[in-house]
Amino acid sequence: MKKMKFIVLAMLGVTLATVSCKKEQISPDITTPSEPTDNPSATSEALISFFQDNLNSEKQYFTIDASSSSTITGAKGSQLTFSPNSFETSNGTVVTGNIDIQLIEIFTKAEMMMLNMPTMGQLSGNQIAPLISGGQFKITASQNGQKLNLVNGYGYSAVIPANNGVDPNMQLFYGTAGASDTVMWATADSSMLFGQGNQYNAYFDSINWVNLDYFSNLPGTQTTVQVEVPQGFDNQNCVMYVSFDGLNSLGALYNSSNNVFTSAPNYTLPVGTDIHFVAVSIIGGNPHVAIISSQITNNHYEVIPALTQTTDTQFAVDLTNLP
Repeated sequence: MKKMKFIVLAMLGVTLATVSCKKEQISPDITTPSEPTDNPSATSEALISFFQDNLNSEKQYFTIDASSSSTITGAKGSQLTFSPNSFETSNGTVVTGNIDIQLIEIFTKAEMMMLNMPTMGQLSGNQIAPLISGGQFKITASQNGQKLNLVNGYGYSAVIPANNGVDPNMQLFYGTAGASDTVMWATADSSMLFGQGNQYNAYFDSINWVNLDYFSNLPGTQTTVQVEVPQGFDNQNCVMYVSFDGLNSLGALYNSSNNVFTSAPNYTLPVGTDIHFVAVSIIGGNPHVAIISSQITNNHYEVIPALTQTTDTQFAVDLTNLP
């Protein structure tokens, strides 16, 4: 656990409002389909490329001076302030000169789906649960193409727009890619977060993926959820999201067998929850999707009869219109 410098309190001008403990990385038990794909035109490579292209389009680039206090402002309003001499190379050498900063800002469910960034947080015992997000960010630093790390004891402050209003439950999570390259979120350590007015003020002591979140803890009897898709689709060439109506929260069904996606064994959902299932696959370079309104019932089993071809633009519009 990193030790924060007292200068951070002066920068933020407040006392610690939220502190949480980091957990070990948990990867959901993602299964390999038990049968070959019947639709060879829907490939995992095409799906990965689709999300990667969308992710690349969201990258913003900045240059800062390693020896000076520097603030960058993202296109969506996030402000990050880095302390002097706070970055080092992989061998522990403190960096001088210019540093390249790359930033990605994700605030809406539509953006999360287009970039394949669901909000699933880690619990104990290899279990996961949906989170409500106040914003996701990826911050990377490099010099001459070499990845940089934060010097031990250093972090950076952040001012984040509270687009859905300040929520006192909000905490910090750090993201790590598991075996499936799916980013999972774990509560952060040595970090600060408080909200006032229309913004959050935070202190991050980690770069890479950062998320303002808290567990949704939706009421209701818990049940597993299954979604049947047409033959030829599985968790290698299709992504299945669970969009929670009225919440900035996006779940995902990771496991599949015989063209049926399931929330088991990693998590359950409460009966009575209003949601939209969103299935996404890429065929012939075009997104094929299904968006189904539903309410979770006991032992929920949903059937999606078909995925329909659309365009990137129309898909983004349809996702933006979700409740």
